Amino acid sequence: MNQQQADQLIEKYLNGSASADERHLIENWYASQSEKRLLSDTDDFEHLYAELLKKTLIKANIKPRKGIIRLWPVIAAAASIVLAVTISIYFYKKELPDLTASAPHRKAPVRDVSPGSNKAMLTLASGQRIMLTGAQNGRLASDNNVVIDKTADGQLRYQGGSANSEKVNYNTMTTPRGGQYNVILADGTKVFLNAESSITFPTDFKGNDRTVRLEGEAYFEVAHNPLKPFRVISNHQTIEVLGTHFNVHSYPDERLIKTTLLEGSVKIISGAKTTMLKPGQQAQLDASSTQLGINISEVNTEEAVAWKNGLFEFNNSSIEDVMQSAARWYDLDVSYADHPSDIKITGSMSRNVNLSGLINLLEFEGAKFRINGKSVKVLN
Repeated sequence: MNQQQADQLIEKYLNGSASADERHLIENWYASQSEKRLLSDTDDFEHLYAELLKKTLIKANIKPRKGIIRLWPVIAAAASIVLAVTISIYFYKKELPDLTASAPHRKAPVRDVSPGSNKAMLTLASGQRIMLTGAQNGRLASDNNVVIDKTADGQLRYQGGSANSEKVNYNTMTTPRGGQYNVILADGTKVFLNAESSITFPTDFKGNDRTVRLEGEAYFEVAHNPLKPFRVISNHQTIEVLGTHFNVHSYPDERLIKTTLLEGSVKIISGAKTTMLKPGQQAQLDASSTQLGINISEVNTEEAVAWKNGLFEFNNSSIEDVMQSAARWYDLDVSYADHPSDIKITGSMSRNVNLSGLINLLEFEGAKFRINGKSVKVLN
């Protein structure tokens, strides 16, 4: 069993589609973890895998051929299972619940909620709207001599343009709740747009600068051009770079605007205040009180860009912060029965699991929910 197979098995368990034998295997891994036995114990892994394989072959009426079946190597077992269990089950360092007693009787939700996916709307300068989700690969449109393509891997790409034309046309790409999308701008800059966000940009960059406007969250890999600074205008701030990798988190319904730098350097301008970021630093600006200035701190950049890499990642996060991220990705209506509890969540998991997978893990931390379709009430 390789890493991908282990991850798939974990996801099947979380979304309720695992077979009885697969649940048995998962729960044995879990029991090993909760009893503090070494998960890298080769004999345990080989025994569990052989047991699962034997039952599967018997059910299929297949006789195993000698010399063909190979059990897990030590390294593969340790790498795939420890990582999968760490990411998907052992969500926080505390005493584990009695999963083996309750999980076999847990039923999958009648209406589970699927995770978000690649979907967005493109609005051209003419006002024409193109739904990117169902659009065919290849040329979608042309705008002021710029060709707009949808690539085979599902990205939007702008190419061409006329050096003789002074006209500047702007397009806007918007993602809904439960959506994300990538675009390659005319200068080669790559933009990864998170859920419930929008970016407005010129179809071709004229003059001596490159300026885009962002609402929501995006990760930028800016094409280097010392003659044309790249600027991102968002709520209460402007970010200026020449070529770098950074993440901007600037939702209008959130108090903090966060800019996280991974490579290069960026200048952040807010009113009369200007500051420079170094790699590994995050700038925070309080949108409700911008006169407080820009706060700079060292951060774990992986946490800031986890969404781009297909992960939820939380570090001592409040249940409100967790559910805000979940609401955008699963398109949920979240409410609270009372003031949110002081439960703190630390850990990471795939954004590709159904909502029930995330809820199960949060319940392990003590959170309680009432779920009706996409309406989720936090009970404590």
